[in-house]
Amino acid sequence: MAGLHNPAVAQTLAGVEQLSRQCLQGGPRSGCTLALRQAEVLQERAAELQVFPCQTLLLGLQADLIMERDGQGRGAEAIADLPGMLRGCSGI
Repeated sequence: MAGLHNPAVAQTLAGVEQLSRQCLQGGPRSGCTLALRQAEVLQERAAELQVFPCQTLLLGLQADLIMERDGQGRGAEAIADLPGMLRGCSGI
């Protein structure tokens, strides 16, 4: 899991997707926390750019990451939502 502590992965949509997938597949809690922080940065960027559909998708991802970190995740359903987040947020 080299991406977990790699600053180059930070704050990119692909990086957040990678870290989120690792978290949602039962990866370490620290990975979930890092994915959550990076999703927050992108969510704020989407808000600044007024790309509200993307912001909504990222807020949903953040909720999934928090639930997974706290042991109440949606598992495969949350993973299945990741491609839609990538499509809905391309270009931010």
